[in-house]
Amino acid sequence: MTVHEPRTGPRIGRARLAGRFIWHYIEMVIAMSVGMLLLGLVWSAVLPGDTRFDVSTLIMAADMTIGMAVWMRVRRHGWVAIGEMSLAMFAPFFLLLVPYWFGVLPGHLVMSIGHTLMFVLMAVAMLWRREEYLHHHHRLRVPWKWVRGAAVVLAVLLIPASVSAVNTIGKFGDMYRARPDSVSARPVAKAHDPAKPTVAFLVGGKGANAADLLGPYEVLAGTGRVNTYVVSARPGLVPLTGGLDIVPDLTFDELTRLMSERHDSLDAVVIPALQPPDPAESASISAWLRRQSAAGALTVSVCTGARTLAASGLLDGRPATSHWLRLPGLRKDFGAVKWTSGTRYVDDGNVITTAGVLSGIEGGLRITERLLDADTARAAAQRVHWRHYVPGRAARIPESGLEPSDVVVALNASYQTGPSTIGVQLTEGVGELELASAFVSYTEYSMVGHTVAVGDGVIHSRHGLTFVPRSTVAAADLDRLLVPGLDAARRHPAATAGPRPEYLHVNPEFAFDPVLRDLARTYDVQTARFAAKTLEYPVLDVKPTGSAWPWSATLVPVLLALLGAAAVATGMVSRRIRARRPEPLDAPAPEEPPVMTAPTTPER
Repeated sequence: MTVHEPRTGPRIGRARLAGRFIWHYIEMVIAMSVGMLLLGLVWSAVLPGDTRFDVSTLIMAADMTIGMAVWMRVRRHGWVAIGEMSLAMFAPFFLLLVPYWFGVLPGHLVMSIGHTLMFVLMAVAMLWRREEYLHHHHRLRVPWKWVRGAAVVLAVLLIPASVSAVNTIGKFGDMYRARPDSVSARPVAKAHDPAKPTVAFLVGGKGANAADLLGPYEVLAGTGRVNTYVVSARPGLVPLTGGLDIVPDLTFDELTRLMSERHDSLDAVVIPALQPPDPAESASISAWLRRQSAAGALTVSVCTGARTLAASGLLDGRPATSHWLRLPGLRKDFGAVKWTSGTRYVDDGNVITTAGVLSGIEGGLRITERLLDADTARAAAQRVHWRHYVPGRAARIPESGLEPSDVVVALNASYQTGPSTIGVQLTEGVGELELASAFVSYTEYSMVGHTVAVGDGVIHSRHGLTFVPRSTVAAADLDRLLVPGLDAARRHPAATAGPRPEYLHVNPEFAFDPVLRDLARTYDVQTARFAAKTLEYPVLDVKPTGSAWPWSATLVPVLLALLGAAAVATGMVSRRIRARRPEPLDAPAPEEPPVMTAPTTPER
């Protein structure tokens, strides 16, 4: 009887070939993603002023194509195959831009359709020349000594990388962390005057940027001619940057009832950068913004508050701006918006968008011009000591980009050795900008440490906002105790315990100036410059002085890497010693006991 063996060989071969083909495709996707990431950083530094969607799209396609082509060459593919794959990746975007130029296809569809076609055409190109992608000589062979060397390098860097990860995650996590207790407080009741314009300042349940919110708030509230309310979708404390907890004045529903009772309507909404809300709150915010806009309210975004405004659809097809660091992501996510840069704000009728952070002051002044008059705006700029106001138009600002010196913020986030736990004492009547300068400058815009709002109870700011401290000075374990506010510096409120109070604002000047000087003096000048750059605040006349660079923070990863190298070297030496140790000699086998034989009797 003949026994037939199961025919599994060819089937296994086909499976292996399919796996090789799929893995090759995955490699292409990884290579193009790496190319887009690395070259994107280069372009952002070389061409920070690029604002056109079509140009940025072609640059993105080129970045992906270059990354893929380099990897194909490493894999020893032929130039014909590389050319075909490059065409498959680049052509969809170029062709889709033609209807975009004629106004037929919006930007977000160019991006979504272009990426879909690119992935499909990449697979087609591989199938068209499948032998090119299945032949064995394209396998990547990495010498063992390279693998061993890479393992040693990774082991050496393990300690500094772990320290960096723990510190960075901790600092970023602290900035908008909700307070652990369930403290509640009531806001100050504000008198509403229907004869005055009414402006609502939006905050989200998970947090909002303190400077984006409090800068334009003080500009408008300080005029005395505007009804100003901080509003939220839900009641409850809202964390601002650095753990400064604010009590919103009204919820959406409460504001609606107030406007109805007073036979009034909302004149403007200001949207600061919000921490991403949950889906239900996000939908509620978008719907509320659309209703206010439809009712005639001016909608104004500050910094990356433009993301919230764009998500509502109110920016589609319109020019807009935002923070220089966030514009690339906004262009990618909201291709229907005509993003621009290099200007303090973009006024497009019933929508105004401002550039980063302190540009919100210009946004507040522009609202003042629109709702009141230029003289009131000029007086408001003088009141907060804003030296850069240009009446009636948006001033040009530097078109910033990432630079090698910006690594300072990574060093601060990872290895800062200076005083890092900073108490900020809340005092009654403190200015809103004075508060913002203390909480954002040491955290989000320099990463030198984390701040703790300390005080003996609920306080109210100069223009009626309600804040709740998270600890008392005695209970907090602080490295520094900062007291913001010109009035506080004049009163010198006595501290019961903790470090010696340091009064930030001792002279009438813009609230951020002394804070930037303190950053330079206490930490280093480059940190202060980076903070000013991310605040989008010119500091030519501030003159920060101090150490030029965070040398101690730079030395820490070097020492940690040396520690890792010592640990690796110790392990290698120990292994070699064990390998060279002579084997112990075998013990001699025990002698067998002698065999006893009986004596023989001689024969007779």
